Amino acid sequence: MSQTDLTKSIEIITKTEELADKILANKQELTVMDKRRQETRQAMRLMEKSEDKKVWITIGSMLVKMERAKALDLLKKDQQQIEQQINLIYSDQKVLVNKHRDLEFKSPFSGTHLKPLEKKEFDGLKANLPLL
Repeated sequence: MSQTDLTKSIEIITKTEELADKILANKQELTVMDKRRQETRQAMRLMEKSEDKKVWITIGSMLVKMERAKALDLLKKDQQQIEQQINLIYSDQKVLVNKHRDLEFKSPFSGTHLKPLEKKEFDGLKANLPLL
């Protein structure tokens, strides 16, 4: 094996390992974000069931007593932000996985670029197919 082939092989292996590290880091971040999303969802459910006018809520490292409606609004905003971050990480993850598979000379995953039907498309199918 010549020196250029060896250098090329090491470069490919290095790129593959760097992408794999990014994929694993994204996977860990998705796990953390999903746990945070579930905790926020649970807190929202508890507050919706509560009849108290004011509730205790943590904001950062502070414990604050505020009106239930304001606290629910904050939690809903936080939930939306978490959802956006998760979707961003998922889309980035798809690209990274396909790049990684490309470096390993494998075909990309076929089901990663699926998108749901839009309302107009679904209505068109529904009009032409009696089963829907």
